[in-house]
Amino acid sequence: MADLSPVWVRAPRLRRPADEPERGASAYELFFDLVFVAAVSQVATSLSREPTAAVFLRFAALFIPITWAWGGFTFYANRFEDDDIVYRLVLAVAMLAIVAFAVDVHSVMRDGHGSDVLAASYAVTRVCLVGLYWRARPYTAGPGRALIDRYLRGFSAGAVLWIASVGISGPARYWLWGAALVIELATPPLAWRPLDGSVNVAHLTDRFGGFFIIVLGESVVSVVAGVAGTHFSAAAATIAVAGFVVALCLWWIYFDLADTSVVGRGVLGLVYVYVHILLFAGVAALAAGTKIAITDADASTLEAGARWAMCGGLACYLLALAVMHLSAEWTKPRERAFIGRLTVSVALIALAAAGAALAPLAFVTILAAMLLGQLVLELATPPIGAASVWSPGAAINAPTAAPSPAQ
Repeated sequence: MADLSPVWVRAPRLRRPADEPERGASAYELFFDLVFVAAVSQVATSLSREPTAAVFLRFAALFIPITWAWGGFTFYANRFEDDDIVYRLVLAVAMLAIVAFAVDVHSVMRDGHGSDVLAASYAVTRVCLVGLYWRARPYTAGPGRALIDRYLRGFSAGAVLWIASVGISGPARYWLWGAALVIELATPPLAWRPLDGSVNVAHLTDRFGGFFIIVLGESVVSVVAGVAGTHFSAAAATIAVAGFVVALCLWWIYFDLADTSVVGRGVLGLVYVYVHILLFAGVAALAAGTKIAITDADASTLEAGARWAMCGGLACYLLALAVMHLSAEWTKPRERAFIGRLTVSVALIALAAAGAALAPLAFVTILAAMLLGQLVLELATPPIGAASVWSPGAAINAPTAAPSPAQ
């Protein structure tokens, strides 16, 4: 039998950032993203069907584990991806599990009863991630081995709790899910020290940026699919155009004006990871609210759920960027971009609370104008520190040197 090991099976290795400074996402990682975004889309679609307070809570409760599962595999790939047949098959199993998770989302969002299918499918994703770290452990020594051991302790504990939740009904299941997420969310800060936060910044920002654009694109697609075939009045068409303007502003601010230099600041770089959960959720909620606004364009007022989905989603997006901005290397709280993000977030919450008297067209127009104003404000802000990736040895304190934009 021919020896296929050099091509098909590779020993996982610790990938040093210095050896791959310009590394980006692989084609398989992009395929992986599409499967996870399908789950995000299903959660957002369920929110658009019944945007009540209870459903908002379920939306948040399901969105966190979906994005956290994606983030766990992203961090593994950042440090240990080998792209051999074993790695691809393990990720294929995880993708199938997320597909099962997505299929079962609607029943959970509708009646609030966690199902065995959803619990079991998510447990499979955790087992897959733990299995990848176990596989990499024998081939890694020193700080890399210490990092893996800490991840294994935290993620294994989380996986056990997810497995234990299968077959358990009632509040006990939700307590197990919550405990598992708390343990896993607390694991990266505790595991950061062995490698001193050594991550491939280019790969990480590429992965999160890619996932953002896919979530944003899927949000646009879901809105189109949700209103396709319905009668479009002038008001509905105008709201759709305003929604597109909002999506364009989200893209523009994120890719050209959001400071990502926090990624290279040791354990503080985890701020970048955690705030993206809020940011992704905000974009998905915005899509759900936009779909309702277009459908109800000719109504006398926009229902509360749609108002809070749109305004709350945008506020989450802006607050996530504000936290990331404040944590960056050379940005200051007094900068116009930061103050603007906070101010617009507060104004959006006020609009959601007081917007019952506004027709859907007026409401969405005001919302779009607010975000467009924020974009103009940020474009008028001096570029130093506006969009950059910090790298060791860079002259970050040079007042005249504009940092390079993140890709």
